[in-house]
Amino acid sequence: MNWRPLASLLGVAALALGACQQSNPATTSGGKPLIAEPTTGVTFSEDFNPYDSNSVTSAMGTRSLVNEPLVEFDELDPTAAGIHPWLATAFQFANGGKDLQMTIRQNVKFNDGSSFGPADVAATFKTVANPKANVFGVPDQASDATVSGNNVTLHFTSPQYTALSTILGHTYVLKASVATQVAQNPTMTIKVPVGTGPFMLASYTSSLIKWKPNPSYWGGTPPESEIDTPSIATNAAASDALISGQLDWAGNDIPNVYENYVNLNPLTNHAWFASGSTVTLYFNLNAGNGGATGINEAAVRKAVSYGIDRNALALLGESGYERAASSSSALILPNQKAFLPTDGSFAGDLSTAGNTPDAATATAQKLPAGMDVYDILKNGGWTPPASSSYSSGTFKSGGNCDGSNNANCWTKGGKIIKFSVYDPVPFSDYWENAALISQELQPLGMAVTTKPAQGYSDWNTTLTSNPAGWQTMIHWGAGGSIPYTQYNDWFASTAAQQVGYSNADAKSALTAYASTDPTDTAALYPLVQKLEKIMSTDVPYAPLLYGADWNVYSSAKYTGWPNQSHPYMNPSPSDPQMPYILMQLKPVS
Repeated sequence: MNWRPLASLLGVAALALGACQQSNPATTSGGKPLIAEPTTGVTFSEDFNPYDSNSVTSAMGTRSLVNEPLVEFDELDPTAAGIHPWLATAFQFANGGKDLQMTIRQNVKFNDGSSFGPADVAATFKTVANPKANVFGVPDQASDATVSGNNVTLHFTSPQYTALSTILGHTYVLKASVATQVAQNPTMTIKVPVGTGPFMLASYTSSLIKWKPNPSYWGGTPPESEIDTPSIATNAAASDALISGQLDWAGNDIPNVYENYVNLNPLTNHAWFASGSTVTLYFNLNAGNGGATGINEAAVRKAVSYGIDRNALALLGESGYERAASSSSALILPNQKAFLPTDGSFAGDLSTAGNTPDAATATAQKLPAGMDVYDILKNGGWTPPASSSYSSGTFKSGGNCDGSNNANCWTKGGKIIKFSVYDPVPFSDYWENAALISQELQPLGMAVTTKPAQGYSDWNTTLTSNPAGWQTMIHWGAGGSIPYTQYNDWFASTAAQQVGYSNADAKSALTAYASTDPTDTAALYPLVQKLEKIMSTDVPYAPLLYGADWNVYSSAKYTGWPNQSHPYMNPSPSDPQMPYILMQLKPVS
């Protein structure tokens, strides 16, 4: 897919880092306008509220152009080298991880000319204390932030060692007067955004937003004379724009990107897709399941997972740019393999060669016994399709279960397994994969169809505010270099709220995880493995792919892009890393 928010890094080094040096920013401008497209299919609205998930700046992932984070974290590098002080120049935990102290950068101005200071940071954190404004999952605060001189101290109800990047990297700082208004009305419309970032709004139309350099930017004059973020309907349209030179930086899956773009001019046309998340199939576990039947049972969700051909999703839907997920734990592998149990469980327990309809296939794929569609559903009390046959461990389908002939469907108590996969048509990779999932599961006795969303805005609004409007959907993961980030999102934060999933054991393990010194692996690993088991057993989300951080770019106008040989930052043109990357670029003379 094309856009996702970054999420927490652990930052063991960050805890003792204090101040560290920022990369030298650009000090002169004069470069050509840079055209960037963080995502496709967004319906523009004249609203730049960074704490309204449906505003144009949130949907496009361009909040940080104006409203910056306190620290820029490179999620591809969990060491101290990947931590870049931004509006905060130093930070440290105190009180057993419950307090986070930070020193605020001085001599910074907002783009309206007013001075920025600690009071603005404190007011911003008071804003996210309102659950409706806390769209990034900043942990519960025990009390308001306190200000002492140039320092701000945040007070949390529990230790937050694992939430450092969520707190400092995903809180987009507002001017105090604006923060007070947003705290009272998190979805208020902001037509003229005020912030400290390198760019400020130049003009808005329903098809193009232009950003101009902030003349008083603390980091120096941006090298780009202008940033343009156009409304592009589909991934295919983004491909056309790249080829014609009407787009310089794209954050989405470009079909056949090497053949259609890179190979046309390898000197200037580039693509680098770093793996940074786990893409999953969300199951709607809210009351009524959005009208679906069967997915309220863990056995059905697990059978769905084993019935999906992840290799087909990777090769056909993602053009080979993303790898098939290989573990039911949903860890990002191999990045997080150190957290897997030493007994080998959850390592390779999902097939990356095809789906697993029966025991014979599971044996051939060297999967654990019983981990196939037939055995999972049979043991869950479901009756096999009457038209099918099963012998010698092999399931033979009698036809597609499409809702018209229940003889081709698994049944239980007069019901069949029936659900739709809801994703935006403009996300061509997700939409293709939704169709593949339907095609793969119908012959296995499940009535799976596709349901189109016309664009990101339609889709996201349904996910966030209409639980009756969807049943399952393909969705990117929260990413991060440590397992906590995605597990917290799935089990206790944004995604958990959206899908309606609650598990007391998972929340307990997450609380203990957040309180554990990250160097104490003897205490930490069992907590992570408890979360792995919950994901594997309960399957509130079915792991599908290791998501790419989409990054297609042209060096015709600017050099200095993050790439495979110089991976200094997550490369996607999106929050929160966008200003960091833009300030590293150099105009081509």
